Amino acid sequence: MKQINTAIIAAILLFTSCSEDILEVENKGALTADNFYQTADDFQAALNTCYIPFMERGFHALKYTYTVGTFEDRILFETTSRDVFSTLTTSNYDVLEMWWALYHGVYRTSVVLAKLNEKGVDGIPGMTQEIYDYTAAQSRALRGAYYFMLAIFFDRPILYDEYSIPDDYLQDYGNCEREELWAQIEKDLSEAAPGLLLSRELPREELGRITRGAAQAMLAKTLLYKHYYYYVREGQAGSAEDLADLQKARDLFREVINSGQYELILPMEPKTRKDYIYAILCNTSFCDLPSENNVYDSENNLESVWEIQFSDDAAYEANPWLNGYYGGGGLHCQYFGIHSNAYKNHEAHPIFYDEFETAGAPAPFDRDPRCYATFYFDGDTMDIDPASPYYKGFKSLTNIKRVAQARRIPVPIGFGMGVKKTHFPVYWDGLQAPFNDPLNKRIIRYADVLLLYAETMFLLGDDGTGLAALNQVRARVDMPAIPALTREAIIHERDIELAFEGHRWFDLVRWSFDPAWGINWDEIQWGIDADNSVNPFVKGKHEFFPIPLDEIDINGGALKQNPGW
Repeated sequence: MKQINTAIIAAILLFTSCSEDILEVENKGALTADNFYQTADDFQAALNTCYIPFMERGFHALKYTYTVGTFEDRILFETTSRDVFSTLTTSNYDVLEMWWALYHGVYRTSVVLAKLNEKGVDGIPGMTQEIYDYTAAQSRALRGAYYFMLAIFFDRPILYDEYSIPDDYLQDYGNCEREELWAQIEKDLSEAAPGLLLSRELPREELGRITRGAAQAMLAKTLLYKHYYYYVREGQAGSAEDLADLQKARDLFREVINSGQYELILPMEPKTRKDYIYAILCNTSFCDLPSENNVYDSENNLESVWEIQFSDDAAYEANPWLNGYYGGGGLHCQYFGIHSNAYKNHEAHPIFYDEFETAGAPAPFDRDPRCYATFYFDGDTMDIDPASPYYKGFKSLTNIKRVAQARRIPVPIGFGMGVKKTHFPVYWDGLQAPFNDPLNKRIIRYADVLLLYAETMFLLGDDGTGLAALNQVRARVDMPAIPALTREAIIHERDIELAFEGHRWFDLVRWSFDPAWGINWDEIQWGIDADNSVNPFVKGKHEFFPIPLDEIDINGGALKQNPGW
C-alpha cells in the first residue's frame, strides 16, 4: 500500500529545487512498470514475483506461524508475552509486515492484470493467447488468495483491482465494505479456475503454481468462511443468499473431491507403527519418509492441493532474515523447531494429548495414531538418516524449554511435549541451518477439503456424504467411524487431523461468530498458568488484527481502525 513519508517528500522537494541539468539526468537502465512489461518473458518473470509475497518473512516464512500459530490454544510460547497477545498492537512490526506482504501480492497481481489489459495479446512479442490467458488466470487466483487472507486477518482492509490501482501517493484510502471484499475474492477465484491447469497436468518444474483444483478449493473455502465472517455477523445467516453461497461451496468441494486429482495418503501394508505415523507426517515434511517397507512421498504429493514452495538455496548467504528477497527458505525451524541452535519458541500444550481418542485405536497404538505424528515424546527418533546427529531419542529435558513445567501444567510424559508436525525430520544438510529451512507451506490439503465439505453439508443438512467425508479422514489411520455428523465431531476432527498446521485459530474465530458452535473464549484452556485463570482473549477485539497504525497515519485517518484497538 501507499508508504509515502516525510523523508520522501523532503527528497522530492530537494530535487525540485535543483538545476535543470540535474533534473534531466535519466537512468536509462532503470526498470519501471512502464518499460518492463514488453515481452512474454517479462510477464512470466512478473507472474513469478506474484507468488513470492506468500514466501516473505512477513507471511508464511515466519509471521503467520509467529502470530496465529502461537495464539492458538494448542501451543505454549516460551514466554507468556505472545500467549496473552501483548505483542499484538497497532504499532507491532509483525502486523505491519503481514499487511505489507499481503499487499505486495495484491499490488503485483493487479499490475500484471492491468498490463495484460493495456497491451492485449497482440501487443506483447512472444505472447500467445494460451499463455496470456494462463498468466491472467494465475494472477486472479493469487489475488483472490491474498484478499482472502486480508479478509480474515483485517476484516475491512483497503480494496482495489486492476482498474483502480492506487497510483496517487497523495490520495487517502479507506476501508472497503465487507460485502465488496468477499465479492471480489469470489470473482477472482471463480474467473481464474477455468483457465488453470489440473494438478496432474502441471509439469514437475512448475510445481507450486496454483491449479484449478486449488482455486476451486479456495473458492469453496471462501464461500464457507463467508457464512460466518459475513452472513452470521450481518444477521443474514440462513438467508437465500447465504444458502446459495453454501450450495456453491458444496458443489465446488464435490468437484474437487470427484476430480480424481487428489487422495489421502494412507499407511501401506504391512502397517507398522512407522507407516501410520509417516502417512501423516509426510504432509508436513520437507523430505520423503521411508518406513521399514514403504516410502511416503512428502512435498507436492497426492494429498497436496496447493503448497508454497520453499528451498534452502545458496543465495541466502546474503542475508538470513529477508526471506523472499535473498533466498527461498523459511524461518520455522529457527524459531519453533527443536534443532540445537533453534530458539525453540513453541511447545505443545499438554492438555491437547487428552483430545486424542483411545477407544478403537488400531494396534499397536493406545490412542489415535495421529497423536504420535503430532507430538514429540521422550525417546522419539528425530530423524530418518542414521548418519544424522538427530538420529537419537528426543529428550524433553533438553530439546524443548519445558514451558509447561515452568507454568506447573501437568504433562503426561517427561518434562513436556515437542511439536513434531513440521519439525520432523529435524535436520537437513543445508546452508545456515536451522535458518533457511526448505519446508513447503501447505495452504490446503485433501484432508482439509474433506473436512470443510463435511462442515458445509452439516450447515445445509447432510445427505450422508458429509459424514462419509469426515469418516474417510478418520479411516486413514483406521480409527472407527462415528455414527452422526455433529458440530462437536467437526470441531474434534479438524483439531486432531490438522493439528499445528495453522488452521486452529481461524476455526475458533469463525465458529465463535455463531453461538450454536459453543466456542466460549472464557473456557479455552490457554495454558498461561496451571489454573487456567488468565483469559487473554477480548471478544469483539481479538477476532481480527489491528490495522497497522502506520497505514492509518499514511492515509490521513481515512482508513479506520478495527474495533477494540
